[in-house]
Amino acid sequence: MANYLSKTLVETHDCPPEQKLWRAVLNQALMDAFEVNTIWICDYEKKDVDNFFRTRTQEFDEICDQAGIDPTRLWRKVQRLKGIKAGFIMPYEKEKRTLSMFERFKRKRANYSTLHWRNSYVG
Repeated sequence: MANYLSKTLVETHDCPPEQKLWRAVLNQALMDAFEVNTIWICDYEKKDVDNFFRTRTQEFDEICDQAGIDPTRLWRKVQRLKGIKAGFIMPYEKEKRTLSMFERFKRKRANYSTLHWRNSYVG
């Protein structure tokens, strides 16, 4: 059983570089899953990340172990947030603030995409 140094994906200075790498991988997967990323991802990438968090696999557990995160705890939190996002579960006050932050990121991304010069080209 792995020794989990942290309960969150927050970086610490005494964290080994390999652990930082795997935390970044998990962080990116979470951003993709909850659509808070700043770049657009392809449909097949969206399906991949959805499948990654749909069924708990050995790969998920191994990545969490490499990141120094308890896989069971992270899995439960992700499933809860997915339930809140789908409207099946009422969020706690702390979760409401997190979800409002997600919505702000989405609005900023949408606003940026309308302002960017590449999106004004009609060809």
